[in-house]
Amino acid sequence: MSLLPRPPWARPRERCPNCLAKTPDDRALVCDRCGYQLRLPRIAMVGLGLIAAGIGGFLASVFLGVILPWPAMPFNVKIPYLESPSPADLSNLAQWIGGILLVAGIALAYTGAYVVRRRGDEVIARGPA
Repeated sequence: MSLLPRPPWARPRERCPNCLAKTPDDRALVCDRCGYQLRLPRIAMVGLGLIAAGIGGFLASVFLGVILPWPAMPFNVKIPYLESPSPADLSNLAQWIGGILLVAGIALAYTGAYVVRRRGDEVIARGPA
């Protein structure tokens, strides 16, 4: 069985697409010569995932009660601070969780962008190689 070639985003970058200089490290975030962004940091990827989960939480708080009714608590289980939650309580809980995930995702994505920007600025401040 033949193997398929690796997709372009999974291949290590041998050259910078901006200045065509060879990259010494295939896992570098920015080009050492021109400061061009080569990769997306993992923390930014986690942030984007949390943003998607937060939007999903908001959508669940709005539409899930209509599409799929919130289930009753099984076996009359009492949850502290909620006792027996109503569908409105569960919708509010999903909304709060979505908001928290969204804020955390925005913070992590900003952190990843700041790391790339800082490294690019260091290369530019160092001057041409």
